[in-house]
Amino acid sequence: MKKIVKVSGELVDNAYWQFDGDTVTITYQTDRELLAILAVISRQHVVIEDVAAPDNDFQLPGYENLELSTQNMISDAIKNGIGFHVLDETEQIIKLIYGDHVEFIKAGNITRLDSALSHALMENKIVTKDILKTAGIQVPFGYEFHQIEDAFQHFDKLPAEFVVKPKSTNYGIGITIFKETTTQADYEQAVKIAFENDEAIIVETYAHGTEYRFYVQDDAVLAVLERFPANVIGDGVQTIKSLVALKNRDIRRGEHHRTPLEKIKIGEVESLTLSLQGFTESSIPDAGICVFLRENSNVSTGGDSIDRTDEVATFYKTIAVKVAQALDVTITGVDIIISDATRASDYYVIEANQNPMMQMHLFPAVGQSRRVTESLIKLLFPEIS
Repeated sequence: MKKIVKVSGELVDNAYWQFDGDTVTITYQTDRELLAILAVISRQHVVIEDVAAPDNDFQLPGYENLELSTQNMISDAIKNGIGFHVLDETEQIIKLIYGDHVEFIKAGNITRLDSALSHALMENKIVTKDILKTAGIQVPFGYEFHQIEDAFQHFDKLPAEFVVKPKSTNYGIGITIFKETTTQADYEQAVKIAFENDEAIIVETYAHGTEYRFYVQDDAVLAVLERFPANVIGDGVQTIKSLVALKNRDIRRGEHHRTPLEKIKIGEVESLTLSLQGFTESSIPDAGICVFLRENSNVSTGGDSIDRTDEVATFYKTIAVKVAQALDVTITGVDIIISDATRASDYYVIEANQNPMMQMHLFPAVGQSRRVTESLIKLLFPEIS
């Protein structure tokens, strides 16, 4: 089907549209696809007559039910004249077509470029640490437990500061961090939370510093984020529960990775983190006081993000690339705890992610957008570059 619309601005022709003076002829298959094409055109500083601009700058109209990374992958495909089919909306699998060239992408950045074995190695945090340690990369010291009773009995052997997390996890789920001496009861609760998310857990030394996510693709760091744990700022009037509800009204916060940031939720981990600070969700923090609901800084669990790509020293970018090479992967998200990101200093690599979130680089809470989805498309389709 074709649709002719009047526009103000200029476009470079591709498979979806042909520009002719003050009109654009759009070729599309479904009304859903037409909505997406119109949105992509409007975001190239082109005003379309009688067509409202999208409600926001991050979602793709017609495809809002997909994860945000997949939405933006489709958006960049349209922009570059690459055909697409959503093969499975639940599994987030899309097919991209450019002439005779076909590629498949799952969940934003799982492609043929990385093997299932490499993904399995990254999913297993103990194996990842062993591989990285052998490669000369600094990782935290830790223990692995397969029985909850064994983990309970290990409490007296733990350092004052430590982390409890599932052996195979993603998105920061099931992680509890203790930054000061804690009780056996609090430790056991953290162990139970971790075992709820996996059959084995890791208890490791807490690494001091600031956590950064390095997005690595094809032996290059394309983006770096500093991440802050889920938090609220007190006003001396509202409860923590009310402050969370207020922060969650931000249009950028949603659920299931369909928005740049995730809503903050108050569950077992959040309640434990609050109690370690002497709070409950009914507490009213003083004005200006920052209250953390988690210690782990994952955006997936309500954290905030700041782009630091141009500020982090090359030393750490080299470490991140070395991690990807040690694990034999093209695409990964490397989490590094750093003492001083502006120069070579102490660091610990705490994780390498097999399916790193892309939307937090596309739409950081603060700082410059890094269009990692388009970079991946151009890696898969070098003929369009």
